[in-house]
Amino acid sequence: MERRTAIRIVALGTLASKLDVVAAGMCHSTGAVGWSAGNYKLRFFTSEENELLDRLMEMIIPADSHSPGAHAAQVSLFADSMLAASSVAIQKQWREGLIQVQSEAAKSSLAEALAKSAFNEGHPTTDLQRFFRALKLMTVNGYYTSAIGIHQDLQYQGNTYLTAFPGCARHQIPANQAGEQREKAQQPRAPRHVSDEQGNELNKAAQDLKT
Repeated sequence: MERRTAIRIVALGTLASKLDVVAAGMCHSTGAVGWSAGNYKLRFFTSEENELLDRLMEMIIPADSHSPGAHAAQVSLFADSMLAASSVAIQKQWREGLIQVQSEAAKSSLAEALAKSAFNEGHPTTDLQRFFRALKLMTVNGYYTSAIGIHQDLQYQGNTYLTAFPGCARHQIPANQAGEQREKAQQPRAPRHVSDEQGNELNKAAQDLKT
């Protein structure tokens, strides 16, 4: 299974609850499900930090032949809005995490630095690995609550104005068949036969309950 597919499956299971917790201050209403950045301005990250974060998030959910990625969805701005309303301790962790990734990237490349941070994702033991878990979660939450993630990647079709409401095909049951079905439903069900052996077991169980 491809990484993008696996992330999509996880997102489908949590989409409904995440739609209620997107950053209200940044959401641009378009009459559809999902936030869009609109004219949002950075409130926490510097432009350099946001650029780095945008590149990292695009590596986690890249554009493909099916739909645009985290960059087009402007998920880094979602993260900025969420962190602007977070505690000082959480903000410090994110700033230090980006510094660590940048430091690792200077030794090789940004892709290799991200791969190193993703190592041991299930059981992180270093600050860099713990940062990756937070980064990935923020990327998934931001992308799959965005208009692009919901409508283009998940292809959600709800909240769509309909000009007509086509009904379901109705199959008429002939009168004689309907009468037969009613008669069968009204007939009393024959008592279930219980063998002597089963009867003895039931009697023994009843005696055990009394004692």
